[in-house]
Amino acid sequence: MSEERFEAFSWDNKFNTGVAVVDEQHHRLVDLINQLGAISAKQSTLDELGGILTELANYTVYHFKTEEDLMKQLKIDAAHQLAHLKAHKHFTEQVGVAAKILMGGGDVNNQIVVPLLKYLTNWLVQHILGADTRMGKEILALQAGESHEEAVKKANAFMTQSANVLMDALNEMYGKLGDKTLEVIQKNQDLEALNAELEARVQRRTATIEQANHQLQANNEELKQLNEKLESAHTQLLQSEKMASIGQLAAGVAHEINNPVGFVNSNLGTLGKYMTNLFEVIKSYEAAEARVGGGICPEVAEMKKKVDFGYLVEDIPSLLKESQDGLARVKRIVQDLKDFSHVDESNWQHANLEQGMDSTLNVVANEIKYKAKVVKEYAGIPDVECMPSQINQVFMNMLVNAAQAIEKDGTITVRSGTGGDEVWVEVEDTGKGISPEHLNRIFDPFFTTKPVGKGTGLGLSLSYGIVQKHSGRIEVKSVVGKGSTFRVWLPLKHVAKE
Repeated sequence: MSEERFEAFSWDNKFNTGVAVVDEQHHRLVDLINQLGAISAKQSTLDELGGILTELANYTVYHFKTEEDLMKQLKIDAAHQLAHLKAHKHFTEQVGVAAKILMGGGDVNNQIVVPLLKYLTNWLVQHILGADTRMGKEILALQAGESHEEAVKKANAFMTQSANVLMDALNEMYGKLGDKTLEVIQKNQDLEALNAELEARVQRRTATIEQANHQLQANNEELKQLNEKLESAHTQLLQSEKMASIGQLAAGVAHEINNPVGFVNSNLGTLGKYMTNLFEVIKSYEAAEARVGGGICPEVAEMKKKVDFGYLVEDIPSLLKESQDGLARVKRIVQDLKDFSHVDESNWQHANLEQGMDSTLNVVANEIKYKAKVVKEYAGIPDVECMPSQINQVFMNMLVNAAQAIEKDGTITVRSGTGGDEVWVEVEDTGKGISPEHLNRIFDPFFTTKPVGKGTGLGLSLSYGIVQKHSGRIEVKSVVGKGSTFRVWLPLKHVAKE
């Protein structure tokens, strides 16, 4: 083993399921994958490769049995158990086949090990973040004494029905990706053997080499396309979960707040009328007292003086108006939250991006108001055919990043404009800026310059995917110490991609 630190799989707290034995074994699996990566990075013997592959295969079987025993013991949801076992079985078979293929070769070749290493890492990432995390939610709930029904609810709250569909698609795609990876490994080994033979018979076998190379390129291209589809499906899964949570939040807030706000507002209006009538009655008594010379009820006069009756008559209408204004503000906040999430709107439609930005600003106001003032420079752009809830999510990520880039007393400027058949909306901040070496990576999944716990590295990646889906683009300008500007360009009319 090399003494140099090699990480094909970099562990992060987001991979923790909360189930101690599962997380401990995940750590061990990651260590074994990294050991395999270290072997691929240097000249190693078949014995070294065989040792780590055997240990990885054996430990994989041991870990999967631990998970399966836990699920059977706690009577985890049957459908989840079945899908989980199916994924385990397929992966175990593929690791075994890979070991046989690699050990059947003449030597350890980096070109042969790397595709397997990438597949192992990608499979384990999606399996932990998906099936294992859902399993962990249900196990923790059951261990805490909750009923099976409540435990399943908690697990399903993490992974909705739409997410389950996407996760099944991911598992299916990973199965095909694993088969294709093994095929590529086998093809690479075959090509290595063929090249060795061709050194002695170059003239007679030139045509065969060219054919094998074409096949290898086709296989690699197919593998590349499968990886791209997998990454796209993974991004859509995360985006779907995030937007579903926002939509549920908006719907819940609207339902829980609008009803009491409505009847309280109505009651305040009625109370105002009642107070007006009471004041009129009191005025009538005062007029009657004045006509008979006054002094009829000295106790009443003393009480009016004691409670400062004149001030009450003047202040009560003001209090009622302030209360009604406060309720109106609550209704506006609820409406802005609904406008931001567009709970019932999941199709392409025409929307005003400036109104969407305003709604998003109100939703994230608490994130901004203590750090920066907001300046709006709208140009009155035309409506755009888009998915409003997804574009609002892009705005939210841009605004939150701008606020987090400002330590205190900064300015966030929101602008809009047009250019040909496109419109643009940009967010400029006076924060700390982005260093040049990071600019090319800010849209990569899981890349973040924020401290641990402050960011997932998915916000800009998701935003980039959404804008790409809308046939648009994101432009970034940044100067360290002065701030950054993110501009989103979108076409006025949506054009479906092939």
